[in-house]
Formats: sequence, structure tokens, C-alpha cells
Amino acid sequence: MRITIEIDSKNEMEKLSALFKTFSTVRVVSSDESNAPIIKGDKKINPKSLFGIWAKAPKSLENIRRDAWQRKP
Repeated sequence: MRITIEIDSKNEMEKLSALFKTFSTVRVVSSDESNAPIIKGDKKINPKSLFGIWAKAPKSLENIRRDAWQRKP
């Protein structure tokens, strides 16, 4: 389970962090650690090559949902 708590004051964050660290099953992650790095995309790729990739095998929304539920992690 994941819970997000936003705190404005650094002092409040230190107090809350100290409280949570007393529990062995709680992991405290700062906002700096939680954000994934932003990587700029390759602008040289032409997206037009992706248009119509399902033209020969059309998919319905029901088929996509059914296939997604069958997927195993």
C-alpha cells in the first residue's frame, strides 16, 4: 500500500519522518527520490510509420481489455 503525504514545512517533515521510521514496515521516500528523471525524446523518429499498424488486424476495445486481463506480470 502506498500513501502520499504532502508537507509544507521541513520541520514537520522531520518530525513525521522520525515517527514513521519507528515502524519497521514503513519506508520513507523524499520527494527528490520519488520523481523519475525526465529524459528528452528522440525527435528524429517519424510517428507516421506507426499509423495503421492494426489495419490488417483491427482491435476492439473489448479485445484489448480481455487481452490485458490475461497478461501475467
